[in-house]
Formats: sequence, C-alpha cells, structure tokens
Amino acid sequence: MASYSCYFTKVLVLLFLIMSYFSSLTSCKSSTSRLPHNTITEEDLVSATCKKTLYFQLCVSSLRSDPQSQTSDLRGLAVIALNLSIENGVKALSYINNLMSEAAYKGSQLASTDLSDCVDVYSDAIQNLQDSVQALNDMSFDTVQSFVSAAMTDSETCEDGFKEVNGFSSPLTEQNHHFSQLCSNFLAITTLLH
Repeated sequence: MASYSCYFTKVLVLLFLIMSYFSSLTSCKSSTSRLPHNTITEEDLVSATCKKTLYFQLCVSSLRSDPQSQTSDLRGLAVIALNLSIENGVKALSYINNLMSEAAYKGSQLASTDLSDCVDVYSDAIQNLQDSVQALNDMSFDTVQSFVSAAMTDSETCEDGFKEVNGFSSPLTEQNHHFSQLCSNFLAITTLLH
C-alpha cells in the first residue's frame, strides 16, 4: 500500500512538471509572437518618420539612441529629436570652451576670437531651441520653424567665421554640420505633425 501511494505521488509530481513545462512553452510562445509585431511596429514608425528627413541614417540612429522612441508616437519622436538637438548644442558649446582654453594657451589670438564668436552664436542657438520646446507644446509650427532655422544659421555663422582667417581651418566643422543636421531632421519631423 505504501509503495502504491509513493508511486501515485510520483505520477502526480510528474504530471505537474509536464503541465508546468507546457504551460511555460505556451506563455513563451504567446509572448514571443507578440514581441516581434510590437518591435516591427516601433521600428517602422522611426524608419517611416526618418524617411521624410534629409539625413536618414543620423535620424534613425539618434532617435533609437533614446529608449523612449520605442513607445513614442510621432509627436514623441519630435520631442526626442528636439531634445537631441539641444543636447548636441550644449556639447558643442562645451567643446568650444575647451578649445578656447587650448587656443589661449597656444597664443592663437585669431582662433580665440573666432571661438569666442562661436560661444556667442551657440549660446543663442541653444536658447532658440529651448524656446522651441514651448512652441512645439503649443503646436505653433511657424514659431518652431523660425527658432530652429535661426539655430541652424548660428552654427553656419560659427563655421563661416573661420573661413575669413587665412591659413586657419575650422576645428568645429564636424560639430557644426552634425548640429545642423540634427536640427534639420527635427524640422522635417515637425512638418509631419501639421
């Protein structure tokens, strides 16, 4: 009788383990069948949005660098693109300040003057982008366009300042172009919100 009871217990345990195994397989299957669909939808929104910009690869990589892009709608992607532009402007300004210290140390007065001008224009550019935040919240797209276009012009002004100095090339070409491209992508995304 004791051996029958022991055998019955083993069968019950085995049945429980088999049921648990199949239950876990079913839940894994249903979760994985949902996962690719959601991922594809999220990726498609970023890709479809970025196809409307001039700088597709930069748009995709920059938006996807923010985890919130996975669950954002089009307006959310616009906010992310604006924040990325602001962050990039702040980094560029910090980089310029570092270069100014080096230029001053090397005694390059012309470079120091041009870098100082770039500090001024990037400070304006960052302010313009920060003002764009409220304009975007208000869905005032003409105002957004004005602010961001001014910010892009600021980075071009920084770059152009070095062209006037003979024998000195801009140390900020990459930063200026990157900033301008991020702003351009942001503007293209906002046009999709109209």
